[in-house]
Amino acid sequence: MVMPLEDIKVLDLTQHAFGPRAAQYLAEMGAEVIKIESPQGGEPLRGVDVIKDVSYAGFNSYYEQVHRGKKSMAMDLHYEKAREVAHKLAADSDVFVTNLRERGLKRLGMDYETLSGINPRLIYALGTGWGMKGPFTNRGAFEVTGAAGSGLLTSFAEPGARPPLWPPALGDYMAATLLVYGIMVALHHRSKTGRGQMVHTSLLGSLMKMVSCSIDASLHAGKDMFAVPHERDGALYAIYQTKDQRWIQFAVLQDYESWAEFCRAAGIEHLTDDARFNTRDARRDNSAALISILDDLFLTKSQSEWIERFKDCQFPWSPVRQFTELASDPQVLENEYLVTLDHPEAGKVQVVGVNVDFSETPGRAEGIAPELGQHTEEILLNLGYDWEQIVAMKEEGAIL
Repeated sequence: MVMPLEDIKVLDLTQHAFGPRAAQYLAEMGAEVIKIESPQGGEPLRGVDVIKDVSYAGFNSYYEQVHRGKKSMAMDLHYEKAREVAHKLAADSDVFVTNLRERGLKRLGMDYETLSGINPRLIYALGTGWGMKGPFTNRGAFEVTGAAGSGLLTSFAEPGARPPLWPPALGDYMAATLLVYGIMVALHHRSKTGRGQMVHTSLLGSLMKMVSCSIDASLHAGKDMFAVPHERDGALYAIYQTKDQRWIQFAVLQDYESWAEFCRAAGIEHLTDDARFNTRDARRDNSAALISILDDLFLTKSQSEWIERFKDCQFPWSPVRQFTELASDPQVLENEYLVTLDHPEAGKVQVVGVNVDFSETPGRAEGIAPELGQHTEEILLNLGYDWEQIVAMKEEGAIL
């Protein structure tokens, strides 16, 4: 089967989640991705075994999901001979992906000026924390600091309340998606001009893009957008607790079209023509009273009972799922949003799929993440190094 990026070579000098995820998105579309790792322990994510009190129990799914399908080269770029190898790889690559800080990249000879001089066709994809200019340029960052700096965290809380911590790597993956968007645009431009270029996004900038609907509205209104208390929600754009302490989310914007259908499914037909609620304006003016009625109503049945009652309704609604429930959700499974892989150590494991459909050139979520330095010798031999040179570099400490 033809893969859409099977003729693209990617050099990956990344760490943690932002940069590695961007390169992995390219790998699952068929690109050959060579990840350069330090011989001293390799990628930091290799050592992660617990996130938010969830143990990986011997299978590091976090590391696997951002490195699946790559080749690992354990090489210390502080050595001149290792830098020579990296430059040869860059000369033969289409894309270079990194989220290391620029000062470190210069010391390692992997900065944009150096690599673009070696390969003018190279797409140099750089991910930073705060952007390439400004007072925070050299400050460290993780995705939650990007979420904080972008204003995103405050939008989840009511005024004065503690902003929540959100699921791990959410911001990293958003930034990775935006970086890959830039890479694909740059590859298209190169196909027309023959010239590479630098592509850059930051955690701050990408998360501002993610929440731009709220930012633009707040700036226009001159008023910050915070979370709205439940009693002030639109009654059909709200979340309700069920008898078994689960939740149902409704997101009906055009409620004038769906009010009668909602009432029938909920068993409150008597409210369909109630003067307090029978028009959109009336429901908005009396939203607190309607929400109070619905709060009491949804507590009378379990989530599964409400799912049965609303299953044929076409307006937007969903039970609030827990992650473990997705493994048996028919909507998830039939669309292959989760797929099962055979892992040599963990056995059969369910993982999130590619989740972008192509009719002619589909991607694939398959393979495993490499062991540290698993492909070092293979890559060096393909570059023309002989065994005597490889052994000498190992003895020097330049490679693992």
